[in-house]
Amino acid sequence: MRFEGTLTEWNPDRGYGAVASIQGGEPLFVHISAFPTDGAAPTLGEALSFEVVSGRDGRKKAHRVQRSKRLVADPVQLRLAEPTPRRRRIEQQQQRRRRMTTAILLSGLLLCLGLLGWMHLTQPNGAVMALRASGITLR
Repeated sequence: MRFEGTLTEWNPDRGYGAVASIQGGEPLFVHISAFPTDGAAPTLGEALSFEVVSGRDGRKKAHRVQRSKRLVADPVQLRLAEPTPRRRRIEQQQQRRRRMTTAILLSGLLLCLGLLGWMHLTQPNGAVMALRASGITLR
């Protein structure tokens, strides 16, 4: 059975959003793969026709989405998808990992440069050693 609704949330970076049905009820999850492959990106407030199916986790989601011909006179409160607390936590963890990786790489680079400098300064100068070997002394 097909339902009519409006795209009320959309996260273009992640490729998912929510569809609010005209009949009411909770907004349904919709993934970019449910949209037709006509090349047009989903837009907020767009009138849609869709089927409702249960996802792997048992929650309802919009499936086989089609762009509807009807006009949306009074769009629902439209907003970009805000990150959930779980998503924010994941992003913070990723940011900490990037910082730690950067710190480790910079520390390793500084250690290598210091080691090379130490080796260069403690190694006998080749020219001076050649002069000493030939019996010439520098004063």
